[in-house]
Order: sequence, then structure tokens, then C-alpha cells
Amino acid sequence: MATATREYHRGSPTDLRAPCPVLNSLANHGLISRSGRDITKDSLLAALNEIGLASSAGKLLCNIAFKVHTDDAKNPPPGTAAMGFRDPDQVNDDGVPVLNLDQVGRAHAMEHDISLTRRDRALGDHMRLDEALYERLLECPREKKAFRIWDLGRYRKVLYAEHARDNPQLVFGVHQQASACLEVAAMQCVFGTGSRGGVPMEYYEAVFRDERLPFEEGWRPRKWMFLVELVGVALCVSFWAL
Repeated sequence: MATATREYHRGSPTDLRAPCPVLNSLANHGLISRSGRDITKDSLLAALNEIGLASSAGKLLCNIAFKVHTDDAKNPPPGTAAMGFRDPDQVNDDGVPVLNLDQVGRAHAMEHDISLTRRDRALGDHMRLDEALYERLLECPREKKAFRIWDLGRYRKVLYAEHARDNPQLVFGVHQQASACLEVAAMQCVFGTGSRGGVPMEYYEAVFRDERLPFEEGWRPRKWMFLVELVGVALCVSFWAL
């Protein structure tokens, strides 16, 4: 079924959701389990491909995400990874490895402090949209019609200074910085109109506020994207964030 025909339904209070609005959007459109439970690697990879993310990037993300989580990042047991989300023996009735969306927010995995719209783990709710942070995000573009990589890079720099001052338990090293810049780059490459054109404001509002893919606003998935583009944009974001 084509992405454009997938109906949007906001998750119910009993559904599981992630701290990532894009993943939540996939669930709300039924591209992955609407309940946020028992998501297979194949279904997540197919959903990421359907919204136009580079297939190599999707495979890399899924391969990491579906590893069993360990807190021992220096000496992980075989088959585990600190950035993995799954619990040991977490499989569906067919014996296929699965994960739940709320596991995306587990400590010491991919999720990180200094989110664009979530509180730091030590300071509040790191899973759900923070209204004050969301409103600040909408004010960050110099030109209010679109988010550009330099807007978001500069904004990440401002956020880092504030969080370093206000959060004595801040965890934000090289790996977290790379993850944060790749997230911005993914938004730019999936929803953007080019490195200079940026992502329209209304696309950000749809994804971050409604957790909805912005079909109504005119967005259509790209047919082609390559990992080198995603990495290149992430490096540009990192340059502006330093």
C-alpha cells in the first residue's frame, strides 16, 4: 500500500511511543505497528525506505537498534550493543526479534540529552514533547518559512551552552553529538527541499507537533537518497554547532 494512502490516527493512551517524533509518525500512519509494540526489523526498514531515507542508512540504523541492549559499552557481550534497544529473548510468537517504541528512550542507548523538543533525562520527561522547547524550536529559523541547516546547527550550539550550565548530570559527548547532528540531517534530507532550501516550517510543525507525515502540506517521499548525502549534511550541521 502506498504511503499516501495510510490513514493518520494519533496514538491512544495505551499505545507505546518513542521520544522520536518521526518514529511516532510512522506508527501513527500504520507504517509500523500502530500500538508501538512488537516491531520487526523488516517492518521498520520498509517504513524508513517508504519515507525516502537512504536504504544504507536505514539498514545501519536497524542493525544497531535490533541488537540486545547492554550497559557495558566498552566490553559488550556477543550480539549486544550499548546502542541496541531490545531485551534478551525479546521475540514475537514466530520467534522473530522485535522491539517496542518506548525502548527507544532507554538510558545509554541512542537517545541523548539536549534534544530539540524533549527534556534531559535528569531534568524531566525525556519521552514526550515539551511545549516550551517546541515553541523555542519554532523561533530558531532566521527566516520563518523554513528550517535550514545553519539555523539548527547554531541552535544546537545555544542549547549545549544552556544545558551544560543547567544540568550537572548532562551526558553529551562525541557520540551524542554525532547522533544529534545525524537526526537533524535526516530531517533535512527526508523532508527538505535541498541543502539551501531547508525544511518548510509547516513540515516541522506536522512532524514534531502532530507526529504526522506532512502529506497535507505537500510533502512527498524522495525516490533516491544516498548515505553520503546524509553524512555530508550531518557534518555541515556539526560545523555550525561547534
